[in-house]
Amino acid sequence: MADGPKVSLSPGKKLIEWGWDEPSPAYLRANAERMDRYGFDGVVFHAEPTHDEKVANFAWECWSAKRFEYADFAQNLTDLQAAKRQFKRLTDNFLRFNVCPGDVDWFDDAAFAAVVANAELAGRVAREGGCRGLMFDIEMYGKPLFTYTQQARQGAKTFAEYEAQVRQRGQQLMRALNRYYPDITILLTYGYEITGVGGDRSQAGYGLLKNLLDGMFDAAADRTTIVDAYEGAYSYRTRKQFLQARDVVLKQMMRYAADPQAYRQHIRVAFGVWMDNRYGAKDWYPDDLERNFFTPAEFEYALFCGLQATDEYVWVYTEHPKWWTNEALPQAYWDALRHAKDPRPIDDAKVLGRQVKGFEGPPPPKAADQSGHSDEATFGDLRGKYDFLADLPTVWRLRTDPGRVGGKEGWFRPDLNLSGWRDIEIGKFWDEQGLRYTGDAWYRVTWTAPAATGAPTAKLYLWFGAIDETATVWVNGGKVGGHHEPPDIGWTQRFAVPVTGRLRLGEPNTIVVKVGNSTLAGGIWKSVKLAIAKN
Repeated sequence: MADGPKVSLSPGKKLIEWGWDEPSPAYLRANAERMDRYGFDGVVFHAEPTHDEKVANFAWECWSAKRFEYADFAQNLTDLQAAKRQFKRLTDNFLRFNVCPGDVDWFDDAAFAAVVANAELAGRVAREGGCRGLMFDIEMYGKPLFTYTQQARQGAKTFAEYEAQVRQRGQQLMRALNRYYPDITILLTYGYEITGVGGDRSQAGYGLLKNLLDGMFDAAADRTTIVDAYEGAYSYRTRKQFLQARDVVLKQMMRYAADPQAYRQHIRVAFGVWMDNRYGAKDWYPDDLERNFFTPAEFEYALFCGLQATDEYVWVYTEHPKWWTNEALPQAYWDALRHAKDPRPIDDAKVLGRQVKGFEGPPPPKAADQSGHSDEATFGDLRGKYDFLADLPTVWRLRTDPGRVGGKEGWFRPDLNLSGWRDIEIGKFWDEQGLRYTGDAWYRVTWTAPAATGAPTAKLYLWFGAIDETATVWVNGGKVGGHHEPPDIGWTQRFAVPVTGRLRLGEPNTIVVKVGNSTLAGGIWKSVKLAIAKN
């Protein structure tokens, strides 16, 4: 098979394990060195505090009137700190925090004070135990605390009154989590997408969850990250599915948030993949892999697509196969896990070197098919303020920078040796040109600008029609500006950088652009123009 384009992922993408083999702090400590070699970057675990001389599973008792104490976690913290000293790869570990048993009335101040106290302990244990944060499982395994029609005071309190009360509880919960851990990362198994937004939430099973999340976003500390970890992706097999889900979280759900600005500031997206998925009454067949919902090749491809579309995390859920004890776990799935993050040359017709039965996914998006791609749509309204002197060339040079070393090594220098750089066209996504990559990449072109025209004091600008997603621009070795809007809106926005005094008219100039992209497509996908301000 002829080698195709190089597949590559941003170095920041991570795989998290979570399943029925969920470990305790003691297990992490006893098995840290072995677990560190499995290929995961983190694990979801549960705490086992000793309360009233009995060992409890904190995740299943934390949302109750039972108030745990910091001293209850002494052995857990000792174990977590010991495990952390041994971990080299398992750096992003998450303490599980459930809404269980969920038997606290939203209007019961005394009982909810225990939930708040337990949340404060969860944040403290996560921070002192060296964890990245919490896996906040909002699924109602116990009481229906998010269902208005099932509330104890539903007859006496209106839905609007419950909404206000639950939002206030969300604020209390978030402040408690932040007290000891202001830069905590909270993974939500589900976000706004299951709350019935857009319809009658008073009748929706998870209708009040929206208000809890509203309160959490209201009160989140500046450095807090709230991740919609999107359990709904469990069965996804294609890139299109993951990208559509990303759009739901980052764009569509934002309009339902009570505070869209806070939502935009704190929200990130992740995905769950259920390896032994049993939807549709399927089961797990360790001796007949073709009967499984995900064959190894399909599992690898799903992880690969999820890692490209996520902001940081993909979590692997399992029930029958056990990663840590190697039960019912064929070697092919081990290999698939490792290969999903180990880029190899590929053929365009195949995925990571293996054909995936009927699930190759849609073709890459084309820039020319995007709304407003034309020059007139992009720049037409600026012609009253600028004279556009020239278009920059369409063919540039490009080099990917997965290790983010380009700045340190001076890839913006005009005299740089360009061995290892490839040709790339602007006006198109890099993905549609055979570069399946997320991360940083550098564009550069040497171009002779037109001779001087107009007044000597005229102000010159380079106008970029759109870059997916962020950009920093150098002209002749000097930084002149950039574009760093949030990815969900920034990828379509035009921007200008001033180049007066830096760009030499009538002479060759080296233009360098560092592009950061986290969700496929990628690159300078509209034209670039030299303009002069009219006044």
